[in-house]
Amino acid sequence: MCDKVKPTCSYCQKKDVPCWLPKSEFEVAWRDQNQVASEAVRRRVTARHRLASDKKREQQSTELIRRDSSEVPRVLPQDPEQYALTFFFDTYLRPSTLSNHQRGFFGCVSPALARAAPSSVLWPAINACAQALLEAWSFLNPNAPQSLAPPYYIQAIAAIRRHLQNAEDIDDDVLLATMLLDMYDRIRSFCSARPHKSPHIKGSAAMIENRRNIPITTKTSPSTLLAVRSRIVEDALKNGESIPTNVLTWTPVIQNTPRTAEIELGAINMEVANLQVSAVQLKTPRTAALVPGLLAKAIELDRRLIAWTATIPDEWVPTHIWDLESIPHSIREAGFYGNHCTVHRSIWTADTLNLHCTSRITVGLVILTCLEHVQDSATDITRMETLTILQSLADTVCASIPFHLGDRTEVRRIDDKNIQYPQIGENLTPDEHYVAAAAFGGIFLMHRFVELLKLAPFLRPGQLPWILGQMGRIKKIYMS
Repeated sequence: MCDKVKPTCSYCQKKDVPCWLPKSEFEVAWRDQNQVASEAVRRRVTARHRLASDKKREQQSTELIRRDSSEVPRVLPQDPEQYALTFFFDTYLRPSTLSNHQRGFFGCVSPALARAAPSSVLWPAINACAQALLEAWSFLNPNAPQSLAPPYYIQAIAAIRRHLQNAEDIDDDVLLATMLLDMYDRIRSFCSARPHKSPHIKGSAAMIENRRNIPITTKTSPSTLLAVRSRIVEDALKNGESIPTNVLTWTPVIQNTPRTAEIELGAINMEVANLQVSAVQLKTPRTAALVPGLLAKAIELDRRLIAWTATIPDEWVPTHIWDLESIPHSIREAGFYGNHCTVHRSIWTADTLNLHCTSRITVGLVILTCLEHVQDSATDITRMETLTILQSLADTVCASIPFHLGDRTEVRRIDDKNIQYPQIGENLTPDEHYVAAAAFGGIFLMHRFVELLKLAPFLRPGQLPWILGQMGRIKKIYMS
């Protein structure tokens, strides 16, 4: 408080602020008393807010769990590392009860950890990712200054750097560590609604280039390479980038790997990504010369994507539920588009099928762009057919939303079994779907919604606002 020492009080001089003390009797008579009172109130309010903020920060630094899970055992809060690892293993690395179940690079992590040395680069990367995920489901946001995750992230980067400086082999542990660090970055980007740049995935591609002549000695090595390739391809599709040339050199390394549906779709999508980049040239003076070749390539890729659906396992085929009365009202209120929804074998197969839809959408948009430069009697018919197909693909993605999110509309426990999901007849929702849908469903859908937004000019009236509303719903579920 001002000590009223003239010409400038010591308090105001110390704070480096203009002294409000009047300098003369004239000022005493005419100064604005409202301003003086307001300033005093402002100082008191600021002090109270600062005290409350300090208390909240102190509580957050020791209290990590808000959306706590019954899957996580109660441990001492002084051991957040073990708490985070337990949460990560029980939620994100939990073995599936489904046979031949593909889980992306997550399926490679557990076998790698089983044989990893205590000094492996995997451990700090696992700790960084686990801590960020735990904090993302807690009061303590992984972007907050008091987050416990960044030190593990720095340790993991330092460990990978030492590994490379020592010219050691680029083994599975290193590649999986970069994938985990990429996931860490994605979590932070998701929680702050910032674009993700994927520097670790680009680094993985460079490291694999140095690994191409190294014999594969573990069963997970081909799967690890394919997981990295899958992430590179998806990022290229999302960002409109071409596939790095060196990715093609991986083919001999993985040629003996069983050709699953995921692998085949990834191979096609490599060409789809490059087609998307080539289509940008249609805006240049060379358009007329490029159109025939691009249109033929786009039609060929679309036919291959259609043929791909005949290669998926029978259990991947979704079940369509048309009886609206059998779907809980809370699900329909939360997010239901059209007159039916789909139920899938797992959240992973659902996302793979949605990826297939968005890949066809990318190809279809290239076809529409090419048709703008073609003048013949069949063009209008082809354009209308393409628009009908694109609308159907968008509807297919929208029909999967209840399976991904159930009736969630706000923050809930990650394993909350009170969440309702669409069911097939009397079959109950599998226990693992409650956790998997919460852990991955929103993030998977957000990626597919971004691709659907490219269709904005062609969607039927009202569908774009509905999709944007569902994106807002996901943000509320995961970021509120």
